[in-house]
Amino acid sequence: MKSARAVIFTLIFCLGLGAMGQQAPMPQQTQDTPQTDLNTILLQVQKATSSANVNLGKLRIEKWKTDSQQKQQMQQVADSLQKNIANAIPGLVSDVQTSRGGVLASFKLYHNLNVVYEFLSSMAEAAGAYGKKEEYQPLEGDATALDTVRQNLSTYIEQAAGKMEAANRAAASSNSVQARQTVVPGRKVVVIDENNTPPRKRPKSTKKKPSAAPTQTPAPAAQPSSSPH
Repeated sequence: MKSARAVIFTLIFCLGLGAMGQQAPMPQQTQDTPQTDLNTILLQVQKATSSANVNLGKLRIEKWKTDSQQKQQMQQVADSLQKNIANAIPGLVSDVQTSRGGVLASFKLYHNLNVVYEFLSSMAEAAGAYGKKEEYQPLEGDATALDTVRQNLSTYIEQAAGKMEAANRAAASSNSVQARQTVVPGRKVVVIDENNTPPRKRPKSTKKKPSAAPTQTPAPAAQPSSSPH
């Protein structure tokens, strides 16, 4: 059982490194989703990640029952998670607050939380397989809390994106109506349908035809002079 988990963890670790550079899929919209408070979600993010950071620091990976290569890989994952929690997440949370819940900033935080959740879940699984019970249970609880937080943030992004699209459609419809109803006082408005515009008539040529050359009257023939007798 433990060897199988080791293989799974190694695969997750190798694939997870590539996932760092990939964009998480945009959460799908669902109907009748509950309203969410962004400030509450951000507090949940900070609480869950702070707890995870503390529990990751308590791991004694060097004493786990596995080979040195596995220990080295797991230690690298734990270190990367702690750096992300300490450096990346506070800045992303601050960006969301500064943008007042902007969809783009919120989605960047959501994407990062997905990555942290996947790696944290893997570390909890490894702790259960190779470490002690008191190492596994806190990490498992942190992973569960982080999963709830990212789902709440996903719901918020769905709602914010839906409101944005509705506002854009309403603005476009309003502009279209105003454009049709705008009339300049005292000026006649002529509507031209380009599809029914009659073809333009070509102007008649004003080139004059060359006048006929005047007929020349032949000169009278000269009378021959009479010869003297």
